[in-house]
Amino acid sequence: MQVNSFPVHRFDDITRHPEDFKLLERVPLTVPGALNSLPLILNKAQDGEKLHSIVIIDTETTGKDNTKDKIIELGMVRLTFSMDRNILISIDSYYDEFEDPKMPIPQEVVNLTHITDEMVRDHVIDDDRVGQMVAGRPLIIAHNARFDRPLFDRRFPALGDLSWACSIHDVKWDILGYDGVKLSYLCQSAGFFYDAHRAFIDCLAVAWLLFIEPDALDMILNNALSSQYKILAYNSFDIKDKLKELGYSYNGVHKCWVKTVSNEQELNVQFDILNTMYNARDNAKCIKIGSKNKYKIQY
Repeated sequence: MQVNSFPVHRFDDITRHPEDFKLLERVPLTVPGALNSLPLILNKAQDGEKLHSIVIIDTETTGKDNTKDKIIELGMVRLTFSMDRNILISIDSYYDEFEDPKMPIPQEVVNLTHITDEMVRDHVIDDDRVGQMVAGRPLIIAHNARFDRPLFDRRFPALGDLSWACSIHDVKWDILGYDGVKLSYLCQSAGFFYDAHRAFIDCLAVAWLLFIEPDALDMILNNALSSQYKILAYNSFDIKDKLKELGYSYNGVHKCWVKTVSNEQELNVQFDILNTMYNARDNAKCIKIGSKNKYKIQY
């Protein structure tokens, strides 16, 4: 892959036609020394406002299967936010550690993360330090919590009831003017870059993104307060085509058709529709999903 350096030899072209160029700046939080003095104030707290904590988490792993692959790096960044204004106030602490998976790291993972067997050998994530990072039950945010939460819960089962949110699925990035949800793309679209695929650096990139896009943080926090309902339609082979048209997807593990809705009104509408198609009372059920069980492995 070609690595681009800044085209200083083209300053004249940039000056004459600035509309033909874009400048990317390194995410300031990832500049060496940026976190030497903590807390790092991002916005000034106002007198009397309510403050709470979030912790951004990211993992690097031995593979893409979050039911069996292992964490080889855990990154955590703890921040304070204003509950009144839904904006970040400060970065307070962080933790970054490798863990030896006791198996060779697959070459494709090494190529992606540049984490080698030598780097992780004999390293162990400190459970007590992780517990300190989530003291007071902060909201956990991950960029693709559907992947990271099952890994985290399996590695730290005593912390399996924390509240989680996702900076992909809990944000309508298209409404904010973005065409994609990949973290590197979001940062680049906002004018920034970072060295991707290292857990701690990825956490800092998410933190910066939520700082410069406070509407994204607002969406995350509002979604964390609301519940969703997952509808499970069993014994529905004869109506599978209609279910697919209604937005249901098939879960081969549990052998049912699944759809998630955001409120009780939508839930009632879906059950009314199901009842016109077959006996939903005996063949369908719903699971209420809040932040404590959101993004766990279940259906």
